[in-house]
Amino acid sequence: MTTTAKPDLLPRAYQTEIFERAVKGNVVAALATGSGKTLIAALLLRWIGCHPGQAGKKIFFLVPKVPLVEQQKTFIDSQTHGLKIGGYIGAMGVDLWDRPKWLKELQEHDVFVMTPAILLRLLTHAYISMKQISLLVVDEAHHVRGNSPEAQIFHHHYHHTDKAYRPKIFGMTASPVWSPKNPHKHIADLERLMDATIISVQENVNELNHHSPQAAVGIIKYVATWQAAPLDSLWAELNDYDILKDFIELEETYVSLQSRYQHALDHLGVLAADRYLYTYLESRIAAVGLSAQTQAVLGDISKLRNQIQLVRSFLEKHKPRFNIQVAKYDNIVSPKVWELAHLLAKYKSDRLQGIVFVERRDEVKILAWLLPRMQDSEWISCASIVGHGGGASEVASIGMSVKAQEAAVREFREGKYNILFASSVAEEGLDFQYLSLVVMFDVVKNVVSFAQSRGRARKAGSAYYVMLPNNRTDMEEKFRQIVLAEMSNTTLLAMKTSDQMDVDDDDDDDDDGNGLSDTEQQARYVTSKGAILTYSTAVVLLAELCALLPKDEYTGSLQPKYTGGFQSMVSLPPALPIPRNALEFIGPSCKRKAEAKRAVAFKAVIALHRLGCFDDYLHPVREAPVGEGEDADGRRVPDAVTEKIVEVDSLTAYDNPWREGAPLWVHPIEIQGRTAAGLLVANQLFIDALLDGREMGPVRLHRGVQLLFDNEEERIKHLELVAEFNKKTIDLSITSRPFDIKNRAAYIVPLGGDSSALVDWEAITRLLDPASASFSSRWTPQTHIDIEGPILARHRRRHRAMLFKRVRTDLTCLSPPEPIKGYWPEKGYKSYFHFYEEFYSEGRHGKSPLGITEDDIMLEFIELPKARTVVQRAFVQIREIDRQHIVIAPHRAVVLFPLSLYVFHAFNILPALVRHIMGHFRTQEAMKDLRLPPLDRGRFVEALTLPLVCAGYDYQRLETLGDSCLKMATTVHVFNRYPHKHEGQLHPLRRNSISNIYLRGRSLQKKLYHFMSGERVLDGKLWTPPSATVAYDSRGRPFTKQQLPRKSLQDCMESTLGVAWLTGGMELVLKVGTELDLCFGGDVPWPQRYTRQPREAPQEVPPALRSLMENLGYQFNDIWLLAEALTHPSCPAKETASYNRLEFVGDGKFFLAPLVDLFVIKYLFPLFPDAPPGKLTWTRSAAVNNATLAAVAVKELSLDKYVLHGAPSLEQATANARRELEAMSYGDIVARYWSLQPPKVLGDLLEAVMGAIFVDSGFRLEAVWAVMERVLTPMMAELHPDLPLDPTSEMMQYLAKRGCTKVRFKKAEVNDSDVREYVVRVLVHETELVDPVPAFTRPLAQAYSCDALQRACEAGQVDLKAVCTCEADRMNADEERQVRKHLGKADDDPKDIPTALERIITDSDDEAAVQSLLALGDMDEISGAPSNEEEQDSE
Repeated sequence: MTTTAKPDLLPRAYQTEIFERAVKGNVVAALATGSGKTLIAALLLRWIGCHPGQAGKKIFFLVPKVPLVEQQKTFIDSQTHGLKIGGYIGAMGVDLWDRPKWLKELQEHDVFVMTPAILLRLLTHAYISMKQISLLVVDEAHHVRGNSPEAQIFHHHYHHTDKAYRPKIFGMTASPVWSPKNPHKHIADLERLMDATIISVQENVNELNHHSPQAAVGIIKYVATWQAAPLDSLWAELNDYDILKDFIELEETYVSLQSRYQHALDHLGVLAADRYLYTYLESRIAAVGLSAQTQAVLGDISKLRNQIQLVRSFLEKHKPRFNIQVAKYDNIVSPKVWELAHLLAKYKSDRLQGIVFVERRDEVKILAWLLPRMQDSEWISCASIVGHGGGASEVASIGMSVKAQEAAVREFREGKYNILFASSVAEEGLDFQYLSLVVMFDVVKNVVSFAQSRGRARKAGSAYYVMLPNNRTDMEEKFRQIVLAEMSNTTLLAMKTSDQMDVDDDDDDDDDGNGLSDTEQQARYVTSKGAILTYSTAVVLLAELCALLPKDEYTGSLQPKYTGGFQSMVSLPPALPIPRNALEFIGPSCKRKAEAKRAVAFKAVIALHRLGCFDDYLHPVREAPVGEGEDADGRRVPDAVTEKIVEVDSLTAYDNPWREGAPLWVHPIEIQGRTAAGLLVANQLFIDALLDGREMGPVRLHRGVQLLFDNEEERIKHLELVAEFNKKTIDLSITSRPFDIKNRAAYIVPLGGDSSALVDWEAITRLLDPASASFSSRWTPQTHIDIEGPILARHRRRHRAMLFKRVRTDLTCLSPPEPIKGYWPEKGYKSYFHFYEEFYSEGRHGKSPLGITEDDIMLEFIELPKARTVVQRAFVQIREIDRQHIVIAPHRAVVLFPLSLYVFHAFNILPALVRHIMGHFRTQEAMKDLRLPPLDRGRFVEALTLPLVCAGYDYQRLETLGDSCLKMATTVHVFNRYPHKHEGQLHPLRRNSISNIYLRGRSLQKKLYHFMSGERVLDGKLWTPPSATVAYDSRGRPFTKQQLPRKSLQDCMESTLGVAWLTGGMELVLKVGTELDLCFGGDVPWPQRYTRQPREAPQEVPPALRSLMENLGYQFNDIWLLAEALTHPSCPAKETASYNRLEFVGDGKFFLAPLVDLFVIKYLFPLFPDAPPGKLTWTRSAAVNNATLAAVAVKELSLDKYVLHGAPSLEQATANARRELEAMSYGDIVARYWSLQPPKVLGDLLEAVMGAIFVDSGFRLEAVWAVMERVLTPMMAELHPDLPLDPTSEMMQYLAKRGCTKVRFKKAEVNDSDVREYVVRVLVHETELVDPVPAFTRPLAQAYSCDALQRACEAGQVDLKAVCTCEADRMNADEERQVRKHLGKADDDPKDIPTALERIITDSDDEAAVQSLLALGDMDEISGAPSNEEEQDSE
């Protein structure tokens, strides 16, 4: 249409003339190709963009061909300023974009360049309305006719909009008239439909003619009848051996191929025809090179291999023929092609650029290949451009991608090629500035085609030729009429005024779809959301609905079938889960067959919309809005969390004791039957009970007693004493890392000997008085006898408490060091004296000498462990200390630590104690605030505790259980709410109701983070006590800040459901889920909520079904449900739908199977109480997968013998699978399920049958549990947490244990001479360490390659350290330091990196990463020697 995009082009006078008329009203500018119509449109865009009355509205620029989108977008962008331009084509996947995606595009752009079909889709689904459009530009406006998308936009949307709100119309065309007959009628129809006036230049005609020269027109005649060379063609030879029909299989495909071959033979010659056949067969061999799944199923592929090899042998034989140069006028090339070569030779020059238009896409490519191989035509360099393809014919030439089209056009413009062979895709709009020659290789069909193709030749003195057979005078006459019509149309438009033209209303013999019937124009169905259904859009929508029907490789096309003529009937696939009487519709009688088809589709879509198969936007599937979770009930939940780590306000059990006037309460702590210490806080705690936390043992916390003081000064003074007392004791019992002891909300205090709540202030003062702590000055041989009870001491150079054991009279300072188990620092030294002299010398490990002498008394102690990790119990039995570490030291190296061992124990459990109290407090408040039914308190604490807390328990196991409950409850609700939606529609509805975004949004709405615990109990050497920095809510409850991983927000929703299941089964799950606003359909139990009326049973139950029910041990009330569960989508019978809906209840397809999954996890959870969540999930995966379920279906129920289908290949596939599965034990199957590839239909059948029992029993879980227990028990007996991992997980774990996490998989495809194989390359730090191992499926190829890599590493054939930089990257990266900060680790503490990595994985939102590293929960710990921190001597 336009010239190449240039900035700041100035309009010519004739362009300004058209623009000024366009501003005043709706017009269609009829100007010659190359006259700059797009610049006029750009001027109009500028004007509309600045018009105050059009603010907020959008501009749409419609182009008929895909290549024009980018061209026009680029030009408009260069000529307009401040407008945001968007270009849209089908290759971008716009047909799959949902409403939110389009709303986002509409919000971000002002001008939209697209093909008309895309705008029609937007209007149909009510993404936009005509009222929201300010300007509609229609390029090549002559297409607004008949049933084209352009015409539908005007018929069904523009003309149904109030005139006051219609957009301005600007059309552009080179010729508004298609036929020489009755041009006035064509013009009048176009003006009426577009609500616009067709105009041409009237005042500046000379200027227009000067800038738009017309090419001279000529006719080239060729000999139509000729004798082809007596050459043994490839086609003839293949047919002689009866190869083609067997290889191609489908009769209609063979006939189509034969027709195309014959046409090429007639018009191009035998060489070109054989070249076409050769390229087709090569692509056919690649296409039938067996897909991965087919190869895994068919078993015997020898016949296909033989066919491929035979065809290849003929192709190799004929291949040399295509490398020859064709001698002049050799009759292996047709006279028509020789005439073309002769014509091009006449225009041979260095500046020649021409286009040859060819009707058939495959012949375009063949001619571009052939012409340079002909004698005297070697100088020609050819490119080709065709459309995208996608036609119904399997043998049609493959189209070009958008990128390939753009590359061909660009290189032609740049002069790399001098001749461009093109299909009609290049006739309209594409901008070629300097063409001197255009040739129509085939007949010109109409005036528009002539005007458009001729318009490509814009160079002065250019020529236009059409090639016609020498024996068809009628074709020549028709072409001359077209030329005359185009000339007269130009004159007609130049003379056209606003007066009404005379229009001949008689029937137009050239009626090729110029109008729609009144009925079709008036037929509109508008939904409550404003979506608009018309005759034409109905056909597309019906096809989209059926395309979503789940199908496998055994199922043929599941598309509507139209029969009849002027009254059409549509038959829908029986697999659609709708009433059986809604599978067929008969439409009204129409005058045209095409209209009859559209009419019946219109009727069907309306009925299906009322059944719920389409939503109110006429979508067959509801999609989730961008940035929001929308459940199956249409409720949207915003997800405002974007950071991986979020800071939240959480309830705290501890008030601030440092605020003015705060009361101080002491709660006695009873440990092992003795109360020697108390917990001092600023509020009366809610609890007075036995706390049996797994991380601290049985401890009783008693009700508190308030301490009374005379004034605030006295209160603060005593509180400061308590803080200092805690600081010294925490240094030895918990952590030596510094923290602000006065910004804490909980402290330990010693109590009086009467076990009352009276604080032993003397004990506090004694510990804080350095003079009273001098062990050496007070030591005598009688000290250990004089002091009652255990004696605590500490080493002057180590932050450890020690329990005195005995005086070592058998040793002196000069004695050789006695070997001890564990950390032995004295090893290698001559004596204890020499060790202390050298090891603790000034400048090494000491700030000042310890003053050890040769006559020091040697003492033996038991070093008490710090509360270093509370995963093991932090308390120790008095005088029964496990894992004793002996310390032998001179008495001058030790100071007395005057503290009761019972008080020390209280400090030892302090991190666990305050965490345990916090958990119970938060769960108590959660049940009140969230209005939850009573739940198991201990489990609920676990459900709200994050893994990073290191409490010895967390939500992960419960989250695994709750995940199954969530999917089950949501599935049942979706299944019943949408009874007529098939599995392909149900999956997105469920997905949106259980997605992480949705759960996170619900968690934020319910403020579940108020009650979640993410504060660490103890991690390594760092402990973060409860903070005294609090805020208060309206009820006066204290809140504190904490940081939580984003993922934990959704995980705790699922773990809460897990607690509900363990407390009260599915009924309690429904109640809890309903209170959490999940998509469960309410809290009424399913048997009471859903009642079904069984369909009328047949007079006699078929013997096969009776036998199956006996095997199941269940009698169906509705026998049709069992029949439906056994019906494959390929079954043509219409009595029942396919099993896909029932399988949806039993299966998950994109998620783990809800019904089967819940049963398996219900079995595993109590059976393996100590299994880490990763192993629990892996064990479940070994049971809930297609291979394992297929084995159960075959071994226990023989379901492969009951399936109802219409696919012969399915019979063979299931028979092969039965042989393989029956030969394997369940132990082998669950261990190697990942390597098995049985047909998915077998697993689907088992899931569908279980789903049928569940539905038939009135949704009673106990009924289906009974059947599952009988059927699945033999398989589940083989399940255990130590099942071997699949090779991918094994390799990932192997590398992760060695600190390497940078692994990537790169898919590839290998075609050998016969069949297609897949390879997956394993890249470690982007390096391929081993060669990939090919396989017939990508999962198997990945597994084999991973196994090869691990074996190579273990054998020492690969040096992992040479490529892995993970450790260095972790230690240096800012992100690692942030993770360490989040996990409470110092930047310089590398000891627990594997644990940190494990937690990063656990907190990750990437479910795939989590699943691939399931076994990392058991990574080997990296433990260091006891700390040897230095301490300033306190003496």
